[in-house]
This record gives sequence, C-alpha cells and structure tokens, in this order.
Amino acid sequence: MNGEPGNGTAELLVEIGCEEIPAGWLPDLVGGFASHLQDALERERLGPSRVRGLGGPRRLVARAASVAARQPDREETITGPPARIGGGPGAWTRAAAGFARKHGIGPEGLDAALSVVTTPKGEYVAIRRARPGRPASEVLPGILESALRALHFPKAMEWDARISGVVFPFGRPIRWIVFLFGGEVVPFRIDRLHGAPVTASDRSFGHRFRARGDAAPGAAFRVRSLAELESELERRFVCLDPEERARRLEAAIARREAEAGASRATSLPVTELADLVEWPGTVLGRYPESFLALPEEIRHAVLVHHQKYVPLAGAPAFVAATNLPDDPIGAVRRGSERVVLARLEDAQFFLDEDRRLPLAARRDRLAGVSFHRRLGAFDAKADRLEQLAKRIAPAVGADPAAAAEAAGLAKCDLVTGLVGEFASLQGVTGGLLLRDEGAPESVWRAVYDHYRPGGLDGDLPRTPEGVAVSLADSADSLAGLTLAGESASGGGDPFGLRRAAFSVIRLLADAPGVRLTPHRVLDLALEGYGEFGGPERSEAGNRLRAFFRDRLLHALSRGGRPQEARAVLAGRVLSLRVDDAHRRIEALAAARDGDDLAALAAAATRVRRILPPPPRDLPAVAPDRFSEPAEAALHAALGATRRQVEAAFAASEYPEGIAALARLRPAVDRFFDDVLVMVEDERVRRNRLALLAGLDGLFAEVGDLRELAGRAPGARPG
Repeated sequence: MNGEPGNGTAELLVEIGCEEIPAGWLPDLVGGFASHLQDALERERLGPSRVRGLGGPRRLVARAASVAARQPDREETITGPPARIGGGPGAWTRAAAGFARKHGIGPEGLDAALSVVTTPKGEYVAIRRARPGRPASEVLPGILESALRALHFPKAMEWDARISGVVFPFGRPIRWIVFLFGGEVVPFRIDRLHGAPVTASDRSFGHRFRARGDAAPGAAFRVRSLAELESELERRFVCLDPEERARRLEAAIARREAEAGASRATSLPVTELADLVEWPGTVLGRYPESFLALPEEIRHAVLVHHQKYVPLAGAPAFVAATNLPDDPIGAVRRGSERVVLARLEDAQFFLDEDRRLPLAARRDRLAGVSFHRRLGAFDAKADRLEQLAKRIAPAVGADPAAAAEAAGLAKCDLVTGLVGEFASLQGVTGGLLLRDEGAPESVWRAVYDHYRPGGLDGDLPRTPEGVAVSLADSADSLAGLTLAGESASGGGDPFGLRRAAFSVIRLLADAPGVRLTPHRVLDLALEGYGEFGGPERSEAGNRLRAFFRDRLLHALSRGGRPQEARAVLAGRVLSLRVDDAHRRIEALAAARDGDDLAALAAAATRVRRILPPPPRDLPAVAPDRFSEPAEAALHAALGATRRQVEAAFAASEYPEGIAALARLRPAVDRFFDDVLVMVEDERVRRNRLALLAGLDGLFAEVGDLRELAGRAPGARPG
C-alpha cells in the first residue's frame, strides 16, 4: 500500500535517470542519495522510516515507506532583549514594546504575548507562538534539491542545468525524474539553458534494447510505487537492487566457470562488475593458448584492469559481464574475444620490445619524464629515492645496498612500451624485466612491490627492501609536492597526497621490523630537497606535518576510537611510532569503561583549568610546605605511580601502565575534596600548583585525558 498523503503518511519514491554512471562511483552515490534524502526529511520534520537506496548504471533510486503528509505544528520561541532591559509582566519597558511591535503585537497585548524565559545566556524577553506545519507536497521539492546538491562526485560536470535559477552541476546529465508521494507526482523541474527542461513525472524507462511480453524496449512506462517500479523494470531487464544484481552475476559467473572447467584467477569484486550493467548476463570468451606464456600479471592487467573481465586460472579463457540476458548468435562473445586478442597481442609485442634493453639502461631516459614543474624530472627523483631508501633501510631491516639499487631502478619502467600501453603495470613491469635479467630477488621484488600498499588497506611489500623503497617513494612525493605548493583539499587531490600519506602510515604501522617514527621519515625526505632554502623547507615541513597529522589521526581513529586517538596523539603526534601509538590507543580504549579512568579524565580537565599555561615558572615540590594530609598522600602516590607507569610504558605494557594510573584516583579525589589550591599564601599556592603540574605530567605520559572526559561514565564534577 502506498498510503494516501491525506491519511497521515505515504510512500515517497524518487528515481533520477541519467546517462551511464561509472561503476566505481555507484555504491557511494546510491548510499549517499538515500542518506542525504533521509537527513533532509528529518530536518524538515517529516519523520520517515529508513530511506532505502537502490540503483544501477542509469539511475539512482530512493524510497521512504512512510513520510508524513505534513509537518507537525510547533511552538516557536523568539527571544528579544535581556530581561534586565525589557522588564517583566505588568512592567514591560520600551525595549520590550519595540520588540513586540516588530512582531505585530500592540501595547494592549504585551502581557498576553510576552514572557521571560531562561536560556543558557540568562533571562530574556520572549514571544511564544504556534507555527503551523506545511504540507509535505510544498516541502518535498526543496528536500530533493538539497539531497541532489549534497551528492559528491569524483568529477561533476556542467550540463547547462539550473534549479531555482542556480547552477546545478551533476555527475552525468539527468534525462528523467520520477518523483512520487503517495503515488502522485510532486512538481520538480531542472531547467536547461540549451534544451528542454527535465520535469518530474510518473514515467520511467527500462533497458534500451530488451523487454519481455508486451513491454517495448526503451519506451517509457508509468509507475506509482517502488513495488511497481521494480516489477516493471524486471520485465524490461533492469535489476534495480545492487545486492540482488551482484548475487545473480555471481551465479552467472559460476555457471561459466563450470562450462570452462576452470575457476576464476582473481579477486575482482563481483559488486564492481555488477555495477557495470543493468542486467547481469555473462559470456565465456577464449583466447589462443600461446598467450598463457605471458606473465600472469600482464594477462590480468589486460583482462581485469582494462576490460573488467574475470580471468580463469590455468585456462586461456575469461568471463565477461554483459548487459544482456543472452547472446543467441554469439556476437557479444566474439566481440569480447576480438578485443582481448588485440590487447594481448599488444602486450606481447611491447614485452618483447622492452626485453631488448636492460632496465638500468633506461635510467637516463627518465630525464624526459616530468615529475613536477618545480621539482624536475624523474631522473632527479630516482637519485633522491636511491639515497633515501639507503638511509631508511637499516631501520626497516633491509639491506642498504639492495634497497638503494632497487630505488634507483624503480621508476625506469615509466619509459617502457608496456607501461606506456598499460599504466596499471607500473612497478610490476620493472620487477618482471629485472627478474628476466637475473637480478637478485631482493632487488626485483622491491621494484615490483614499490607501489604497495597504495593506501591504508592494500597489500604490503613482501621484502624489507620493498618496504624501504615504498616508504622512500611515498615520503619523497609528500615532501617534494608540499615544497612545490601542492595540497589536497576538499574532494580534490590530483597528486595523490592522501594516498601517499596513508601508504606511509600503513607501512609504519604494519610492515614487520619497522623502527621509524613519522617525524623521522618526513624529515629524511625533506632533506633530499637541498635546492630549496632552509626557511622554505622549514615552512613546508610545518605544512607537511600538519597534513600528515590529520591523516594519521583519521587512520588511528578507525574502529570508532577518535577520542582515544586524539588523547594518545596530543602533543606528540609524529614522535611516536605508529604501531606503538596503535597499541596505546587499544589499551586506552579497553580501559575507557572503568570509573577510575573516567574520573581521572575529569580530573585532568580540572587540573589543566587550574594550572597556568606552559611554560610554567613553578618551583620543585617542597613536601615540608604541605599543610594538608591529602597533599602528602597525593605526593607519595604520585611518586609511586610514576615509577609504575614509566616502567610499564618502557616495556610497552600499556594496559598495566594505564591500570596503575587508574589506581591513583582515590588520592586525586581526596586532594580535590580537601585542598584549596588557589590560597592567598603565594608559597603554599605555588607549591600546590607544582604538585598539580607533576600530576599533569604523569597524565601526559598516557595522553591528553581531557579528550576522554566527554562521555566519561564515572566522572566527578569539576
């Protein structure tokens, strides 16, 4: 049942039909459209059930089962002058009368309309008035516009579109809009400067070339609900649910595997393939067996990265996802095979040509490949990488000579024909050529792997030398591009600075045997740019460290621990090893639910409020000036606890150190209950401040505990 708008709630259905959306964009857009629509509906108090997102290459769909027919009425409080200026009932001042007059209230209605309300800022004269809700049909157009404008695209395009007179960029041109509330069309319009406007209707479109029964391919059809839309699209060979589309494609690929007697040879996500098509059909394609002699990496680059096909292991065959339910005369299969054959022939040709010249002999040619207009060509980068990898190697357990050799050769495949034709083979091509030349495994694998991990979640290099070269490459790019004035802001990151930072973080956190801090890696990379002056390097270093700090905080906050990450990283964000910071965060998160640590978090906030800001000119604590037993008790407990915490942390036994700190709570509570710090006697006051400074320093060993005070379950009031 759709429901009727006049009966309380009704179904809201939106379909945005557009030109083909890239598969990589689709998951975020489907989820984002539903999320933005739900946020806007809640903001306008139309109280929907969960908004469900659906979609495919040519459409984004969102549906809420029960949206209110109108906004609820509400009482609105409008504040005016402070009560000390406006007076009160029976004694309203001219200021209050002027405030009332602005809102259409005359002198005779002041007592009935005005009141005094208490706000966080004090008491104010106020007017309370009822504001009737608006019908949903009046609010929904603005809600849809808000949701559409909130969508983020890797590349949005201008298509001469305007909504309400304001330019409206979008990922792809919009061709039709279904906008229904309770089965009735909600007016909505996108104007075009050069073409007919796109207006909301109850008409959708199915597959361009196929349909069942009396449905016509490519023709419009009417709908009144999501159930009807899904049913009618199914008749027209469009599967609207991305998860169902992926399940069907998975089954179709499995049938082709059985037909070929081979299993897939790659983990290419089926969901990515499913978002390429509206209807998940497949064909089994084959190529000459002679191409099995090509390295598997090259065949997969052709089939997976360039064609989005699924290669089959040990067989000269592949499965291609199609946008058709069948291939009765084999036209799709033959077309796929022709493309694959041509690409494999190209790959074989370029590999044979590239093998004619040793990789090292190509290094001079890097002078013709620009790295950045201010940073020169890739030959200079190769020189820097060679030195940087050599310096990093001992701290990651790598052989310095092998790491330096690999780093000097790592970019040489940029001038090979194979990489020129198949860009996804950067690094891999160099490694394969070196392997064919008989280079040591430590060298060729380091070149092969030096683009790993490519972010927070990719595979790590398989050798210490690979770790050294990968760290050097990403850190050099971060340092150089920052010196050159490049940055990543908003949705734009043309030079991949975020990816480089996340790669460094992942390597420092998870690569075996790494004994480097982010600060050390970044400083070593900056030293490689001696052509920049000291002040310029210093200023760029500050910007680079701030950028990296934000990325590190993001990475270590994953898993829902942002407060713990901020606490641990405060003041020393780049001086801790990343793996060490991660263990500290885990230990702090495990201790968060205890009342003792929660109380200390509140105490840390109170201590910092009392203490003067650093630098603090405070004397050493003088026990002979204690006049309260709680002072002496805290001083003794502080000394014992400091020894326990420092010993535990020195041994990386962070849970034990945090537990020792938590046991300090009784002494801290007693101190704040019994002792007044800010007394008139300066010597006593400064001695007590020095005691608190010692407590603050011990807290800092664990982290900035104030970050944990926001939701501390057992915190005492400060």
